Amino acid sequence: MIPEVDVGALFGQDAGARVETDRNITEAACEVGFMTIVGFPDEFGAAGPQAHQSLLRLFRIPDPDQRALWKKNFAPDNPNLYRGWFPLESGEARSREGFEIGPDVLRALPEDGSDDLLYEPSVFPSEATLPGWRRAAAAYYDAMERLGHALLASLSRGIGIPEQIFRDAFRDGISTLRLLRYPARDLGPSRDPELERFLLDWEGERAELVCANHVDSGLVTILAQCDAAGLQARARDGRWLDVPPSEAGFVVNFGGLLARWTGGRVRATPHRVLSRGGERFSIPFFFEPRPNTVIAPLPLDGVEPFEPFQFGDHLWATTTKFPENFGLGHLRPARAPYKDPFA
Repeated sequence: MIPEVDVGALFGQDAGARVETDRNITEAACEVGFMTIVGFPDEFGAAGPQAHQSLLRLFRIPDPDQRALWKKNFAPDNPNLYRGWFPLESGEARSREGFEIGPDVLRALPEDGSDDLLYEPSVFPSEATLPGWRRAAAAYYDAMERLGHALLASLSRGIGIPEQIFRDAFRDGISTLRLLRYPARDLGPSRDPELERFLLDWEGERAELVCANHVDSGLVTILAQCDAAGLQARARDGRWLDVPPSEAGFVVNFGGLLARWTGGRVRATPHRVLSRGGERFSIPFFFEPRPNTVIAPLPLDGVEPFEPFQFGDHLWATTTKFPENFGLGHLRPARAPYKDPFA
């Protein structure tokens, strides 16, 4: 079962309630690797259901305006490589498209990061095309950062490390806000037989595997499911557990890098996404530190030593394996000695 945690105490003054919340978050992170969270202060309305609908207007803009935001991999005349829109053509199943923006939706990028592709400026729809969209995106991004900091501070207290370790790492971070659309699909017998391998049974109905079994490569993902069922997490016994959507909360899961950084204290749980064919939207926020953050063994008993490396080198090596970023790996050489920490 996926635990639900009320995180309201992280934003209040009741120290006793916060201790209990820390315990619940740490247990979910270390035992399950997944949780749903509820109980946000009123100011988190900027990231609530109305905000979701406002942001998802993006997918209704005219094709020429969409193409102007495409990544260079799909529109060679566009300058943006890392941030921007990846169209349906980005994957062989043509099952999803998405749009990614970074911290410059909220604040200026640091001057000392100007030579790092991971600090590439985001591209945005114009105000004329989508009135109020950038303002809504900035408010949403801000809420997700504050939530990410609160969760990692809670986890720090729970596993017994100084809160400043994660706090300092995420100063001038490069977190990614991603909007995803899975188009409606005909899953009947007339479907392209070449794509049959993406079809399986879900609760007795035909369903498409629109996002394959994987572990997030980073640290923390905060997901708005936008009231769409289909996300599943794999339990320790191998069963697939449905992660119920909730308009009032978010899903949080912990990535492979955080599991590595904490010496296996935190669990990175495999998950996947199924669809019965209807149009589906989701909004994940990938909470990411500065590129030059050094990932080294944390001050925890029993953590096996590993060779330190920079977060940005790991992120680039990982993200350029995704279809939307194929062929870009050579454009950002590693800034420090790096080898795959999971190899």
